[in-house]
Amino acid sequence: MSRFTSSMLLASAFAVSLPAARAAAPPTATPTAPVHAKLADLAWVDLPEFGGREAIIYRSPDGKRVAAAFHEAGRATFTYPFDEFLVVTSGTATVHVHGGETFTIAAGEVGYFREGTTVDFEFSADFADITCLMSEREVRWR
Repeated sequence: MSRFTSSMLLASAFAVSLPAARAAAPPTATPTAPVHAKLADLAWVDLPEFGGREAIIYRSPDGKRVAAAFHEAGRATFTYPFDEFLVVTSGTATVHVHGGETFTIAAGEVGYFREGTTVDFEFSADFADITCLMSEREVRWR
């Protein structure tokens, strides 16, 4: 999923849930129909906490699974209140895992972050990713 500004501490303290999927699925789609869209056609909204914007691609009815796209830039510290699998589509991010390694993830690479992990991110100005967020409870990040 790029969520920045080092002063932004985005942890499980966020209490607002994500909105339901918008614009990605046609209104007549059945519950089992695939969701697909061009990235440019998604319902992008500002994400100032991470210096960018986000678009929800899909949100399960119970809120425990979310697919989203993010454009992020700058620095952020984030404690994961859910698991995240991501594919970087452009740019790079330097990732420092608290109590662990520091590495760089770049376009064409994938990452998986487990719930409870705290990470310092430094995103390039052109960083973007596609992500799946999963939890045993409703996925929330703000």
